[in-house]
Amino acid sequence: MRRHIRLSIAILFLIGSACRTASDEDIIRKEFAVPSGAETKYLDVHPKNGNQWFGREGLRISIGFQFNEQDFERYKSFVLESENWNELPMPRDYIMRMGGIESSKEGMLRSFGLTDKPIPEEGSIYNPTIDQLYERFVKTLPLDISHGYYQCRTAGDNIMYKKKRIVKNMNKDLNDFMLGILDTENKTLHIKVSTKY
Repeated sequence: MRRHIRLSIAILFLIGSACRTASDEDIIRKEFAVPSGAETKYLDVHPKNGNQWFGREGLRISIGFQFNEQDFERYKSFVLESENWNELPMPRDYIMRMGGIESSKEGMLRSFGLTDKPIPEEGSIYNPTIDQLYERFVKTLPLDISHGYYQCRTAGDNIMYKKKRIVKNMNKDLNDFMLGILDTENKTLHIKVSTKY
């Protein structure tokens, strides 16, 4: 009986995996309505695939699209007409919530309480300050863009396949996000995907 149940679970997993044929790039292009003429400048994905027992925990995707002049003007008009994009720069509080900085720090301190070892000195590699966590997170984002717009989406879990909502104002830390940044000087769209699960 157990063998039959395991076999059924394995078959369902394989069927579910086979149904997910869309690439990460395809999913992101569709999510942000990126025109087919936009060229992929870079794509960095980790992990590339889940395995038999686990999904893609700690998913990180960075992708950039280069628009031609015509597509860029259309996309920029779309962004300007929408109420779902904010003008750069991103406020620090918004970045803190998006990165889950405070909840990360609280989780670290809680985990220290579960051991008999003393809490490492604040500011050390094992117990970074809020500012250190913030700086570390900011380095993972394409924030060196001075002119443009940004939009953040979240699903709560399974970000690549579940319906996402646009987050204009952050009032709590996010568990996952898709951040789009439109660089109006270089006519590029940068998208960062990140999960904490």
